[in-house]
Amino acid sequence: MDFSSIFTVGAILISVVAGASIIFYYYKKRNVEKLFYHTYEMAKQVPKQKKNSFLLLIFKESLSASKNKRDGNSLATKLNNPKYLNVQLVQMSNILKNSSEVQDKTIKRSLALLNQYKEWEKTKNAKGKTVVQDKAS
Repeated sequence: MDFSSIFTVGAILISVVAGASIIFYYYKKRNVEKLFYHTYEMAKQVPKQKKNSFLLLIFKESLSASKNKRDGNSLATKLNNPKYLNVQLVQMSNILKNSSEVQDKTIKRSLALLNQYKEWEKTKNAKGKTVVQDKAS
């Protein structure tokens, strides 16, 4: 094999890997957007003082469900159980108060998702305000 054929094979391989990475990025971004929209709708029903704890719980349960390949119905069942929900909200509140001591990877990822969600919500609300202002003009 000469240098040009090695270069061509390498270029094709790099292009395939780059293309797969881009497709994976957009797929993941789309799924996170879906999760955030669904969570946004669910969070409207929660009192403001419990909102962050509820959001952290939702992200934790979503990550646990995807990790364990459970269906979404088990999450709905858990959230409809008031005792479970109250205990988990207290636990999530304690985690939010002192997140530096968290060791669990799922909770750490949930906290990262919560921060991403807050940024997403800010941009969503900012876009909503500009749309309203544009319509008023």
